[in-house]
Amino acid sequence: MKSIKILIWAVLATIVAVAALVSAGAKAIKVGELEADVDRLSLELSHAQIPLQRDTIRDSIEVVSQVVVEVVPKHLKEALAADEKLIKEMGLKIKQLESMQTTVVEIGDTVPATFQEDRDLFSYSDKWADLSLDLKDTTFYYNIRDSLSTVVYREYRHHFLWWKWGTKGYRLKIVNFNPRARITYNKYIQAER
Repeated sequence: MKSIKILIWAVLATIVAVAALVSAGAKAIKVGELEADVDRLSLELSHAQIPLQRDTIRDSIEVVSQVVVEVVPKHLKEALAADEKLIKEMGLKIKQLESMQTTVVEIGDTVPATFQEDRDLFSYSDKWADLSLDLKDTTFYYNIRDSLSTVVYREYRHHFLWWKWGTKGYRLKIVNFNPRARITYNKYIQAER
């Protein structure tokens, strides 16, 4: 009788110990997931707050550099909430997207215009802009061109001599070829796969 009680207590103690181990394991997994979410969110927030870094090549061509914000697919809808209407108008769904970029460019300059008295016409033209104001029929014609090139590249986490490995993250560089234009805002969101 005493050995049966000891056996029952041993079985109950084993069940409680296994339940405690399973519960601790489940909590450790949940804590790991929450820590990963906190790391991801802090990384996204830090990337979103990094201002554009500006540089110049060929003495007058502006290059803007920025960190790429990487989001997991389940959080892509939150990251693209402001652009959701535009994406739907294009006949796409957010889950189809791999990445999306928004760039805002501001163009402005003061240029000398030529005046043709016989036609009452002020005009200016160069590689990036055509402007003309006809005073006779009060029309203003303008055509402004711009050219942007965007390159996304990987930043390596480790390097030793000429070997590079691991991925720290992604950055993008935007080259603006119009010397009168200035990039004022850029957002690039990429889905992690």
